[in-house]
Amino acid sequence: MVRVLISAVIALLVALGALWWQYDRKAEALGTVTAERDTANNVVSSLRTTMRLQRELMTDLAELDRKNTEALTNARKENSQLAVDVAAGRKRLRVNAACPAGVSEAASAASTPDDRTAELNPAARQTYHALRDQLVTTENALAGLQEWVREACSGGK
Repeated sequence: MVRVLISAVIALLVALGALWWQYDRKAEALGTVTAERDTANNVVSSLRTTMRLQRELMTDLAELDRKNTEALTNARKENSQLAVDVAAGRKRLRVNAACPAGVSEAASAASTPDDRTAELNPAARQTYHALRDQLVTTENALAGLQEWVREACSGGK
């Protein structure tokens, strides 16, 4: 009977040891899973913050683009209106001109004096307006890119 009792106590101790070992393994696994969950929650929080900041940046850049596009459109309208006004005769393009240093006095004395202001010929007017439009486009694009770099790359705020 003592042998049975000792066998039963030993069996209970082995079972208790096995249960303790299983409990320890599960507790360790629970700790690992909890740490992974916390890491995943931190990553999710970071991604949410990144997405929020990216949305704010995209909104700021869209506003910047709208503003620069509007400025370019206004400048082009102004240039087009100038071209229309010059063609209609409401405005004139004036050239600040002087005779070149190499023109002789005899050549200028033989010609009739002309006190009118120097102007561009009609073919050059079209080129002038095209160049002016390209200049406005380039200036606005450059200003927009500089502003975009300030906002997007260096935070701008």
